[in-house]
Amino acid sequence: MTEPYDPNDTLAAARRLETSMGKLHHEMQHLRVYGQRNRRLIWGLAGSILFDVALSVLLFYVFVVAGDARNAADRNRETQTATCEANNQSRQVTTNLWNYILDTASKNPENQSEAKRKQLAEFRTYMQNAYAQRDCTKIGK
Repeated sequence: MTEPYDPNDTLAAARRLETSMGKLHHEMQHLRVYGQRNRRLIWGLAGSILFDVALSVLLFYVFVVAGDARNAADRNRETQTATCEANNQSRQVTTNLWNYILDTASKNPENQSEAKRKQLAEFRTYMQNAYAQRDCTKIGK
């Protein structure tokens, strides 16, 4: 029927249980350390992803601002070119006016002396240099 009670069997079972519990305790400590390490890695990965997203947003913003700056520079270059061309037209009108005045003055009998002709020629040279056309193709280069 039933076996006789042996206290040594109970003590041996208790020792096996104690050994098993020691191993279980050791494995639980190992799993706790493993879990803590994994949580640190997960938080590090989450921080890295957030940093990457923030950096990407910042980079996108820089590209947008750089594009706007380039567009503004293109508009400024176009404006400068148009202003240069308008100034060249104004210089041409002024040059034509002075040439008309100098041609008329040179036909005047009072201005037929060598000194007057030289003075008119010097003024004409000065005026041609002062109102010389500008090269509008070099703007922005």
